[in-house]
Amino acid sequence: MKIEIIMLLGLLLFAGCSTNEEYRFVREISLNGMKPISIAIAEDGIWVSDSENNRVVKIDDNGKIINEFDGFRRPMQIGLANGKLYVPEYLTDSIKVIIDGKVIPFNLGIKPNSPAGIDADASIIAVADFYNHRIIVKDKKETYTFGNKGHKKGELFYPTDVKIIGDKIVVADAYNNRVQVFSKKGKAISVIGEKDTLKVASGIDADENKIFVTDSNNNRVLVYDWEGNRLQTLTQNISYPVDVVLNNNKLFISNFHKGTISIYEK
Repeated sequence: MKIEIIMLLGLLLFAGCSTNEEYRFVREISLNGMKPISIAIAEDGIWVSDSENNRVVKIDDNGKIINEFDGFRRPMQIGLANGKLYVPEYLTDSIKVIIDGKVIPFNLGIKPNSPAGIDADASIIAVADFYNHRIIVKDKKETYTFGNKGHKKGELFYPTDVKIIGDKIVVADAYNNRVQVFSKKGKAISVIGEKDTLKVASGIDADENKIFVTDSNNNRVLVYDWEGNRLQTLTQNISYPVDVVLNNNKLFISNFHKGTISIYEK
C-alpha cells in the first residue's frame, strides 16, 4: 500500500509540473487594419511595428493606439532596451531609435543591407543584416560582424531576428529554416530545429530555459530547450506568425496576415 501511495503522489506531482510548463492560448488582440511584424513589451503598453502603414505604434491591452510614429519605410523586428525602442528600417538600410517621444537615427558603425531584426542589452547591440547574411554587433568599444552566406553550422542564410541572452546571441536563421546559437563574439555553439521541417524561422525569443521560434509558413510557434529538444508546438489562433515575445510567463505572437496578437500563458 505504501509503495502504491508513493507512486500515485509521484504521478500527480509529475502531471502537475508538466501542465504548469505548457503554454495555452488565452486571448487575442485585434489590431484594426495593421500588419504586425514585431512586438516589444513596455511597462505602459505594447509596441508594434506595422508594415502595412509604415509606422510604429504603442497599443494598450485591448489594441487601442496610445502613441504613434509614422514615416518609417518597412519597420521590421524591433527591440526595446533601457527605455529606447530600436527600429530596423528595411528599405533604407538604417536603424532608428524612438526615445523621449522623438525618432532619431542610430549610427551602427557598419551599414547593413536591409536590417531585419535588432536586440540590445546594457553592453551590446546586435542586428540581423539580412542581405549580407551576417550579424552586426556594436559594443562600447567597436563594431564587428560574424556569419557569412551558407548552410553549414555557423553560416547564415537571410537572418531575420536576433536575441541577446546572457553571454549568447540567438539568431533566427530564417531561410535555413533553423535557429542558431552563438557566443557574443560569433563562435557557433549549436543549431536548433533542423529536424522539425520549419518553413521560414522568422522570429525568436528566449530566456535561460527555453527558446521560442515562429515557424511562419507552417502557422505555428515551436518551444525548445537549449539542447534543441522540442517541448511544445503552438498552433491555436496562430496565422503566419512573424514574431514571438516572452514577458512575465506570457507569450505574445504577431499574426501578420490576420492582423492580431495571440497571447498564451503557462
